[in-house]
Parts: sequence; C-alpha cells; structure tokens
Amino acid sequence: MEFKNKKDFFSDNVIFFDTEFTNIDTEIGELMSIALVKPNGEELYLELAYEERSVHPWVTENVVPYLLGNKISKEEALNQIWEFIGRGEEKPFLMAYVNQFDSIYWYRLFSDPKEHPVFWIPIDFASILFAYGFDPEIMRVEDFYQWLDIDTKKYNKHNALDDARKLKEVYDKFKSRVLVSHNIE
Repeated sequence: MEFKNKKDFFSDNVIFFDTEFTNIDTEIGELMSIALVKPNGEELYLELAYEERSVHPWVTENVVPYLLGNKISKEEALNQIWEFIGRGEEKPFLMAYVNQFDSIYWYRLFSDPKEHPVFWIPIDFASILFAYGFDPEIMRVEDFYQWLDIDTKKYNKHNALDDARKLKEVYDKFKSRVLVSHNIE
C-alpha cells in the first residue's frame, strides 16, 4: 500500500448531524430531536416522542424552548431517516462536532451499530480540529467564527438543526482555510 500526502479530506460523502436529548446520562436519557444536513444543503429535522419525566432541568431551560413540538414515533423517525439518506452501497459518514453522545443516541435509535444508513464509524469534528493544531473546544470561541467569516447570530444554541447547519458551514469554511494554509494544492 502506498501512502502519500493527501490533497483533500478523505471523503465528501458526509452528513452533518446533531441531536438533542433529555439527559447527558445515556442510561436514562432519550433522544428528543435529530438533524441531518447533506453537503448540498438538503436537511431533515425530526423531533421524537419522549418521557417528560426524563428531562434534566438544564435541558428544560436550554433545549426545550427551541423544540417545535411536532413529535413523531421512533418508527416514523427511522423511516424518514432511511428515506432521507437512502440505501446506497456507499454509505455516507456521519459527522458531529463532538460525536460521543450524538452517536450513542443514533445507535440506540437504530438498535444496532451497523444496520443503519451510514458508515458505522462516526466522524468527530473536534478531533479534526485537534489534528490541525486547534483546541477541540474552539467552537465555543467567537474569534474562531470570525476567522471563518461566520455570523453565529443566525444560529440558536442547543437546537439540533441549527447546530448541524452551523457544523456544515464551519466544516466547509475550515476545510478551505486549512487546505490553503497548509499549502496543499
């Protein structure tokens, strides 16, 4: 096998995603919403039915106000996700800012780590930041968005769709900045 410098990221077959959940404790938490954004900008946003008693007070204050209230069943969510992504041979990669919790809730939704419409290894954008010499928490710093020329005021925090949209915009602009800044042509 030959290894050489890459001129681009591994694949453009990426779906940006984010979830919101009732509790960071994955043993008791439930998925509240999920958003998927394709590179072409096509979006899917779903809110799922969940037990009100499982909602952590922080979530009640910071997430619930951004929900639309159009809750659907797990089965309907699965159908819509399969329809949105499709059943192609080449499965897209799921990318989240920090994927640990999002991925756990994704796998719980599908009840299987491999039988779902995306590649089984999720991509963690925070690790990409780390690999390029950035603090993985830099997405909490407004100067980073200014460097990328992104207006964060158009995004609500802790809204799955806005978070997935923002990740896509950050990824696109970050990719063009780092490939240029690393003299990769």
